[in-house]
Amino acid sequence: MNLQENAPKDRVTLSRVFRGTYRQMRHPLTFIVTSASAGVCALVGPFDTYSTDTFVFRLFFWGVIAFSSCFWGTVVAIWTNLRFPDQLFWVRAAIGVGLFSLPYFSLAWSFALAFYPHDELPHPAIVFILVMVVDIFVYLGIWVCHAVVDQQAAQITTRPASVEPAPIEPDPARATAPEPVEPPQPHAPPKNCPFLKRLGPNGGSYLIRLSMSDHYIEAYTDTGMHMVYMRFGDAITELNPQAGAKVHRSHWVRFAEISEVIREGQKVSLLMSDGVTVPISRSRKKVLQDKGII
Repeated sequence: MNLQENAPKDRVTLSRVFRGTYRQMRHPLTFIVTSASAGVCALVGPFDTYSTDTFVFRLFFWGVIAFSSCFWGTVVAIWTNLRFPDQLFWVRAAIGVGLFSLPYFSLAWSFALAFYPHDELPHPAIVFILVMVVDIFVYLGIWVCHAVVDQQAAQITTRPASVEPAPIEPDPARATAPEPVEPPQPHAPPKNCPFLKRLGPNGGSYLIRLSMSDHYIEAYTDTGMHMVYMRFGDAITELNPQAGAKVHRSHWVRFAEISEVIREGQKVSLLMSDGVTVPISRSRKKVLQDKGII
């Protein structure tokens, strides 16, 4: 089944985009890298600003440039991932560069004109090309991060599985009542999720669903679709069994992201929060009924 045919594009709402942007901007690594970029520009003083402006003003000016470009770039990248999840990375990167460059060039040029005369600024074409080049290098960095993560995942999945000791049978005399499990909260980031760490710094903070595609796994998070090279069963073992379940041989869903249960005769499927309909196999119906999902 081609899930993309059932994915209405209008489900990419601003709330999802800015929710992902908010989480990404709050990440400590984002703040550290952006602050370091502003600090380097303040020390170097590009475009002859070192000799004409004070360090405090350069720090302010390049700080605004760094953080505003980081914010708008994050918005564009997340929207592109959500709007075109079935496109290749380089196609989404080309769309992202186009959507980022012109609007941000206009913003940065207007901001610079507020402090410098027009004849003291570089030619607009030079600034526009510089904005595009910087964004291209950002996407190159993202691609390298994804390649490293995929390589690490491939190495992990090719390691021989260790022999685990047999489970110890519990003593009935010491058996205690199981602790109550809190129901999953919508959009609540997991405390510890090894699988999310495989997706890299831009992988998002919570999963919506997983789909198997050949030898890869398509992981759909709050920041879009990410591909990981590993076995589907190994990925599921790294997820919280209380938060979601395998509903089909090729699909895993997070319970909190189920928007609607669709029944068509004997067929049952799930409408997820990203607008995609996921089928439920007959063998998994009983499990989901016991959990009260369907």
